[in-house]
Amino acid sequence: MTESPAKRLQEAIRGQVVADAPLGPYTSFRIGGPATLLAVPADREDLKTVLAFAKSERLPVHVLGGGSNTLVRDAGFRGIAIRLNAFQVLERRDNDIAAGAGVRIGRLLAFGCRQGLSGLEVLSGVPGTVGGAVWGNAGAWGGATADTLTTVDLVTASGDERRLSRSDSPFRYRASGLPEGSVVVQAAFALAPDDPAAIRRRISGYLVRRNASQPVEYRSAGSIFKNPPDDYAGRLVERAGLKGTRIGNAMISTKHGNYIVNLGGARAADVLALAAIARERVRTIAGVELELEIKVVGEE
Repeated sequence: MTESPAKRLQEAIRGQVVADAPLGPYTSFRIGGPATLLAVPADREDLKTVLAFAKSERLPVHVLGGGSNTLVRDAGFRGIAIRLNAFQVLERRDNDIAAGAGVRIGRLLAFGCRQGLSGLEVLSGVPGTVGGAVWGNAGAWGGATADTLTTVDLVTASGDERRLSRSDSPFRYRASGLPEGSVVVQAAFALAPDDPAAIRRRISGYLVRRNASQPVEYRSAGSIFKNPPDDYAGRLVERAGLKGTRIGNAMISTKHGNYIVNLGGARAADVLALAAIARERVRTIAGVELELEIKVVGEE
């Protein structure tokens, strides 16, 4: 009898493999159907094996990271979802910090504060992991991950390890331009010495602003749309009169127009329907084409 893909991959890596794994619990939205396989590689060699297996089986790959900028469709993902939990390197190198792709942004900021190294505070409250933040050039308050980034370590789709400098990739608003199909495994940031108490105050200030303006009391995927040039998506959605609009258990936040929240048991289809309404109404009223910031993964 032929062994299942899950068993064959599990026998090839030291990490964990789960078949038909629901992905909702691994996203900040808590929405989404199952992946054909969920792989949690133990190290870079495991990751290379997973990518090679995906290629041989002709299965698409999606790296979940912290799942904070992701909406998985209700029918799930016919491919291999990868979590990089084991990539937890976090160390100081002179005035740089090297961080593994699986390190949570909050943990990275706390480490920088303890080390008296400043420059990452603008990411305070940004959910997710270092790998996801680098890949999507996450940011807030006019700052972005790429501002202090010096190098990125990748495993490419063909299984090669590469180290790219900041100048090697065309980082732009909410995008890195890193090679398609590659996976971020580590990043380094150039920071400046500062008083830990001052760093802590700045982090607290950003968190207070975030909590006051964003619906942190509900599950969401963060900003649904990218801000258009010289404007804000949230302002345009509010101008269109859509705050509080609800489909099923998904709702455009009454607090911030660029957030769709899960009131409990929302479906991906509900979220996407609300996003479509917002895009159409903003296009009609303001003549602006909103672009999704979240990554939509999986089957219709």
